[in-house]
Amino acid sequence: MRAPTLVAFALLGAAAAASSAPALAQGAPSSNLNSINNSLAGQAQGTASQQQQTSGANTRMMQNNRNRMTQPAPTGATGTIVAPARR
Repeated sequence: MRAPTLVAFALLGAAAAASSAPALAQGAPSSNLNSINNSLAGQAQGTASQQQQTSGANTRMMQNNRNRMTQPAPTGATGTIVAPARR
């Protein structure tokens, strides 16, 4: 009975030691945080610029569509409505 208890305590001790160590996925802190901030700021500016261009293009397209819908329909040369021939 004593051996399983010692094994359990050893496993608990190993788990506690592992949880106090920094996670490997986090990695070591960067020595140059300014370069990371500058890189992220550049990416944000690029994204904002792309979104602005897309928004402008969509606005122009919608204005063109509205203009086409509000134009009067073309009529005949004399301004009269021409009915199709009867069969």
